[in-house]
Amino acid sequence: MKKQILVFGILISILGCQSSGKEKTEEQAKNLYKTERSVENNLLKSEELPKVNIRVDEEFDYIGNFDFEIVASSDEWAEEVLGKPIAAGERFVFAKADETKEVEKLFIVQFEGFLSNNTFTYKYDFSNAEFIGNNRYRHNTWFYDSALLAKENPQNEGARTRVFLEEKGFKLEDEYMMSRFVGLASEDRKNEIIIYYLEMLQKSTGYSLEEFENSIPEEEAESIETALIERSRESFTIEPY
Repeated sequence: MKKQILVFGILISILGCQSSGKEKTEEQAKNLYKTERSVENNLLKSEELPKVNIRVDEEFDYIGNFDFEIVASSDEWAEEVLGKPIAAGERFVFAKADETKEVEKLFIVQFEGFLSNNTFTYKYDFSNAEFIGNNRYRHNTWFYDSALLAKENPQNEGARTRVFLEEKGFKLEDEYMMSRFVGLASEDRKNEIIIYYLEMLQKSTGYSLEEFENSIPEEEAESIETALIERSRESFTIEPY
């Protein structure tokens, strides 16, 4: 089962893409994928793509948001788009941390969309996905080494989130466990919303990733995953707009 968790877990929201942190591409992202969004008293309001109100549990503090751009960067993409921006979006980051800024949990909402100058769409099947509010969300969990992935892909959203938090003085473990919800944000399938609930693996379970994968009973691993999912579902609500 533990291996299945890793197989089922996501690698990134779009295969073969990575974010560009260059100043020029960040400005392009702001211009190409900009809509009105705000956070007040842990209520995240998005005016469009999608139009939604997300109430984040009060145990989290809002830290801030940043824009990003996704560049086609593998042979999954046609040669004519390699190295070019294909999507953009923004991340809203919340954290639960102690007085020394050691992070226990993160809550992240990502709004993302393919640019209007291409015909790419999100191909996920939502026929069996559950409704949260008035939108269907696919769900999965992932237990992984965030620091290692950040080192391997320093410009992707996860790596940039680590930098974003560390520059503000927050301290993160290397290894996370994640519960993730993915929904479409437009009828044409060019936009999506992703809700991430993350916990520091060692702090939450007492186990390293290697121990979790290889040393604990299957039943205990399943119990940890089930409890993670339950906590993630209690961490936010979708409110009427």
